[in-house]
Amino acid sequence: MEISFAGKVALVTGAAAGIGAALARGFAGAGAKVLLCDVLDEKGEAEAASIRKAGGEARYVRLDVSDETAIGALVGEVAREWGGIDVLLSNAGIAGTYTIPQLPGEHWRRVLEVNLSASFYLTKAVAPSMRARGGGTILVTSSVAAEHVAYFSGAHYATTKTALIGFVRHAAFELGRHRIRVNALLPGPMANRMGAAGRHSDGRLAATAANMPLQRAVEPEDVAHAALFLASPYASAITGVALPVDVGFLTGRGVALAPYFALHGEAFLPDGAEPSD
Repeated sequence: MEISFAGKVALVTGAAAGIGAALARGFAGAGAKVLLCDVLDEKGEAEAASIRKAGGEARYVRLDVSDETAIGALVGEVAREWGGIDVLLSNAGIAGTYTIPQLPGEHWRRVLEVNLSASFYLTKAVAPSMRARGGGTILVTSSVAAEHVAYFSGAHYATTKTALIGFVRHAAFELGRHRIRVNALLPGPMANRMGAAGRHSDGRLAATAANMPLQRAVEPEDVAHAALFLASPYASAITGVALPVDVGFLTGRGVALAPYFALHGEAFLPDGAEPSD
C-alpha cells in the first residue's frame, strides 16, 4: 500500500521537534509540499533544511498559534503562493507540571490558547481553502490524557486534550459536506516528552514502557505513520474519530502488567526473557 501526497500542501504546527518534526518529514517524504510552523526558529529552520536536503519541498515560518490574525495572514499567503492547503496537522502544544493548587491562572489560559483555541483558529482559517480545492484533511494532536489523566503534566493539559476531541467531532460533523475530514490522534507514553514533563529519568521511561502491552514507548514516527494513513484516500470513510497511538496504554488504562499476571497466578516475563530456576 503506497501513500502519496504528491501535489498536495501540508501545514504542520509545532513542527520544530518531536511529533511535529516527524509529521513534517513523513508528509514531505510522501511527496507533499510542507510548511513547518513553530516559534523555535533555529530548530524549525534546521528541520526544513533537512527535508530539502533529502529532496523534499519545505519551508519554515514562525507562527504563534495563539494569534488568530497571524494564522489568517499565513493561510492567505500559502493560498497565494502554493494554491491552498490540503492537509492541516494541528500539533503545537505546551504543558508544564502543576497540581491544581499550584497552577497559575496565566499558565492555564496560555495552555488553553495554544493547545485548544489554536485548532479552532487553524480550522476556521483553512476550511475555505480546502473547500475550494475539493476537500481536505484536518488532524489534531490530542493525547491519551483525554481518556485517562495527564500524569506528567496536570489538569490544564488533560482539559485541553479532552476538549479537542469534542471539537474534532463537531468539526467533522459540520465540514463533512465539503469533503473535509477531521480526526484526532491520541499519542501515548512518548520516548521524548515535552517541557517539564520530559525531565524524568531513562529508568522511569523504561519502567513505563515495560508496563505497556507492546513493551515499548511511542516514537514520533509512530504518530506520523498514523497521520499519513488518516490523511490518505485509504481513510476516506473515516472522520470524527480519536485514534490512540499508544502501544496499548488505553487497553488497560495504565494497569501494570506484572501485578496483573501475578493476580492471575502467572509469572510475567517480558518478550524474550527466560524463566529463572
